[in-house]
Amino acid sequence: KVPEFIAISGGTARRWDKEMLMKMLPAPKRDGIRALLIDEKSIGKGHHYLTVALNADTGETLFLGEGKKKEVLDRFLSSLTEDQKASIVCGGLDRGGSYQASVREHLPNADIVYDKFHIIANYNDVIDQIRRREWRQAEDEDKPFIKGQRFNLFRNPENLTPKGQSNLKELLAMNEELNQAYILKDMLKQLWTYKYKACASKCLDNWIALAKETGISELKKFAKGLDRAREGLLSYCQHRITSAKIEAFNGVIKRIIYKACGYNDLDYLYLKIRQEALK
Repeated sequence: KVPEFIAISGGTARRWDKEMLMKMLPAPKRDGIRALLIDEKSIGKGHHYLTVALNADTGETLFLGEGKKKEVLDRFLSSLTEDQKASIVCGGLDRGGSYQASVREHLPNADIVYDKFHIIANYNDVIDQIRRREWRQAEDEDKPFIKGQRFNLFRNPENLTPKGQSNLKELLAMNEELNQAYILKDMLKQLWTYKYKACASKCLDNWIALAKETGISELKKFAKGLDRAREGLLSYCQHRITSAKIEAFNGVIKRIIYKACGYNDLDYLYLKIRQEALK
């Protein structure tokens, strides 16, 4: 907006803004961090990713790095002092990716907490695999109906329109495998309602057993993956962290990039994000 009022170029305005932000913004608070949230974020076409680290309690942006490999997160974690590392008791992240290796290397005493929203998103992918398989096997007259139900299967029931609720009810009545997968999704969400690991572990055991009993290959494979990820899932009972602040942060990134019509300077983007957070 500055060039609209002052006879300077957009590039000059951005350079001046960056210099002012470097001088005026306080440094991130790295002392006394209890929990980290770590995730990857896509910021454009061509698989352009950023690695993001936030304070899980305050939502403060602590690090922004280009790429999503272990080495990117290594840069941040290795820059922390031993006292700063010692205060971090857990890190929230996705089961996939390369961040686990970095956390285990630099924060060996911290628990890894697998994020609830990533797990549910992974399960939605499983439901979609079943839906696509059922679509391929369906009669021609049923194919359009199954194909159009993807988001109805993903959304929470309270977020469905009346027509969406009706269509979903009809689909689940006509397809037993999708019905089983959908019911198990609601049951899986119960895992994050427990406060004690023993109770959560029993819930997980019951869910895994039910998933395997369906005989549905996609569900059996997912259940085995959850069993392997047991410790990271049950750690939620103790630490109670999710990626909610990361998702809010994602909205901040999109808004800033939209206002600036894109960013080629990652350091400047990081400063603008910190400026927005401080507001």
